[in-house]
Amino acid sequence: MFEGWDDFYLLIGGASGGLIGLLFIVVTLIQGNDGGLKLKAAAAYMTPTVAHLAVVLVMCATATAPHLTPPIAGGLFLGGALVCLGFSGRALYMLAGGGINAAHWSDVWGYGVAPFIAAAALAVAAAAAWIAPGWAILGIAVSLVAMLLIAVRNAWDLVTWISAGGGSPSADG
Repeated sequence: MFEGWDDFYLLIGGASGGLIGLLFIVVTLIQGNDGGLKLKAAAAYMTPTVAHLAVVLVMCATATAPHLTPPIAGGLFLGGALVCLGFSGRALYMLAGGGINAAHWSDVWGYGVAPFIAAAALAVAAAAAWIAPGWAILGIAVSLVAMLLIAVRNAWDLVTWISAGGGSPSADG
C-alpha cells in the first residue's frame, strides 16, 4: 500500500527512535525526593510523549512492510491511533483538573489537545484505508509528521524546563 514511501517512513521512524533515546536521557536528569508527585508528572508529561513517539516508530515500520493490503494497514494504523488517543486523553484529563496543575498554560494544549487531534486525524486516515486508500496514504503521512512535530515540541519543553531547574508540577489537594 505504501510503495514509493519507504524513504519517507525510514526518515520519520528514525527521527522518532532517536527522540525516544534522548527522552530516556532526560529521565535521568530528574532529581529530588517527591517520588509520588514525579510519577504523576511523568504520567502526564513524559509517558504520553514517549508513547506517541513509539507509535510513530511502529507505524513507520509497519508502512515499510512489504505486501501490506489497505484493510490490514488500516486496521494496524487504527490500532496505533487508538493507543495515542488513550494516552492523549489521559494526559488531557490529568492536566485539565485530574491531579496535576500544568506548569504552563501551553501544557494542556501541547501535551493533551494537540496530540489528541493528531491521533484523531490518524484514526480518520486509517479508517479511510478501506474507502479511499490513496487519500489514506497522504492522511497517515501528514498525521504521523504532526505527531512527530508535537513530540519534538514536548521533548524540547521537557528538556528546557528540567535544565532550567523547574520544580515538579504541584498536585491538586
